[in-house]
Amino acid sequence: MSRLSPLPITDLEADAAFSGLARFDHVILAVSGGPDSMALMVLAAEWLARAKLAAPSLSVATVDHGLRPESRSEAELVGRAAERLGLPHAILTWEGAKPRTGVAAAARAARYRLLEEHARTIGGDSVAIATAHHLDDQAETFVMRLARGAGIDGLSGMRSERPVSSRSRIALVRPLLGFEKARLIATVAERGIVHVEDPSNTDDRYERTRVRSALVELAAAGLPPEALATSARRLGDAREALVYAEEQFIASLNISFGNEVFATLDRRAFDAGPAFLRQKVMARLIARFGGDSPEPQLSEIEALSSRLRGEEKCSATLGGAMISIGPRFIRCWREAGRLDHTEIELPPRALRIWDNRFALCWSAENEGQGAEPKGRKTITVKPLGAAGYGAISHRLRDELRPPARAAAALPSFWAGGELVAAPSLAPFALPEAEPFDPAGFELAPLASVTS
Repeated sequence: MSRLSPLPITDLEADAAFSGLARFDHVILAVSGGPDSMALMVLAAEWLARAKLAAPSLSVATVDHGLRPESRSEAELVGRAAERLGLPHAILTWEGAKPRTGVAAAARAARYRLLEEHARTIGGDSVAIATAHHLDDQAETFVMRLARGAGIDGLSGMRSERPVSSRSRIALVRPLLGFEKARLIATVAERGIVHVEDPSNTDDRYERTRVRSALVELAAAGLPPEALATSARRLGDAREALVYAEEQFIASLNISFGNEVFATLDRRAFDAGPAFLRQKVMARLIARFGGDSPEPQLSEIEALSSRLRGEEKCSATLGGAMISIGPRFIRCWREAGRLDHTEIELPPRALRIWDNRFALCWSAENEGQGAEPKGRKTITVKPLGAAGYGAISHRLRDELRPPARAAAALPSFWAGGELVAAPSLAPFALPEAEPFDPAGFELAPLASVTS
């Protein structure tokens, strides 16, 4: 194929690219109006018509970021094109004030948030969002991450499928990753499809634009986008193998999560693992127990993992988590000193996310029965703290009692100055002790066992 005259994507190629979408009940095509996403829309519609499948059904969504005066008319242009293809179209508007700095990152986050919220309104057991990311995007992402010193997770590039957000059941799919942008442009040109050009794509203030220009020079030097994208794909294959190895390694560690109070794992099995897998496990634990704290740098994870293996007994803090090691076990829990100790008011039946670790709520239905002091309409939530834990620790089993510093970082429910519930400690309580989670109080960990 000549670079000077790129060929449109053929029906056979499109059928292969879109075949994986057949397992979804519904696919939302994210279409901005640019040539890439307009190609996605027309190719997907043509594929579904040829395949004559009952599923998936298709619809189109355009996010109007409101960053340029013409953005609304561009979204409406997409709507008219979708109508000609017989596809329903929705415009999702980014409301509210826009940031003065970091606009590109904020717009990207808003785009995926709005698309996910829209996807949740659509019925069906399996819904996916399809974007028009292509081979050139993959190469640009590879170079940007390479400039930041990314490891294999970053350099493996964009995956063809992943959850749209953490713990989401909605898939984000990229069926066009194997095609050059020039071929997508040729595809819409062949069909006479009108498209728009975002001026930010040529604005050198944005990193991706600068990298795009640099790729032209790299291609002239013998390093074309295809080679970079191929490296990213192969690193993605390697990443899948490492994910498998990581799960096997985790299974060997005998990890217990102590009702999300603290984690314990086998020190000797941890030390026996390769450096990369030890770092991955440590990153997982810190992400799980670090709460709202900023994510640590990879270099910090590397240094900590090396230190844990080199010392017989020590403790360290990183990313809002406390890590303690001894001859037999490694333990991890939330660092209480990093918590926001502001009391949170919790009205009846309201749901609150606490420290990005727990979902909390309580019901007033049991008023007068111990769940709520009579006449009170609000409960407050705050860290249990050393004093709160000290006041109730005698009601816990000696053989199960968690580390005091771990317990101090747990959420607790208070009415005035009275502690009324500490649900996380219920499994550790003596049988005859008063309940730590009286009726009406609910606490659900956000983490899954393998997160």
